[in-house]
Amino acid sequence: MYPLRKGLLVVLTICLFLPLSPAEDPVYRVDGLPDGLHFVTGASYEITLTASNYSAISAVNITVTNGTLSETIEFTADVQQLVLSSSNDGWIFNWQAPEESFELGEGEAELSIIFEDQDGGIWSTYNSVLRPPAIDVHHEPGVPQWALSMAWTGASLTVVLTVIGAIVLRRDRLT
Repeated sequence: MYPLRKGLLVVLTICLFLPLSPAEDPVYRVDGLPDGLHFVTGASYEITLTASNYSAISAVNITVTNGTLSETIEFTADVQQLVLSSSNDGWIFNWQAPEESFELGEGEAELSIIFEDQDGGIWSTYNSVLRPPAIDVHHEPGVPQWALSMAWTGASLTVVLTVIGAIVLRRDRLT
């Protein structure tokens, strides 16, 4: 019992000497990204950035590899980098997804957000891969319609001939 009591007393003493203020970790939030990170071709997304310590951030550097960036809802062609100055309320920018459709495995957009420190360093970073619209295999049948019709016709004929065969064989036994 005494070792347990001594252990608890040591833990309590250590906790008293630990700093009382929490660490200042860089905490940020990115809202407005497409659901499931699959964008809709040609759609425009308003993305909002918020941070825990606005006074520590001097600028926000945003880059994207596919699509167009803008500070407003008006887009000019092929703007793939934005630098937003410091703010006390957060930042809002717009991203327009590419308008062309892509083959499977192509067309991803890599979004990179770098929060820069007041002293020129990096306060925090965010990286994400935005994928083109998900391909849903259930919208297109895997078997052509003519093959399905032929299979149902064959199955129907098999059932009808089996019933006729059962009746003929049963009549042979009765006579």
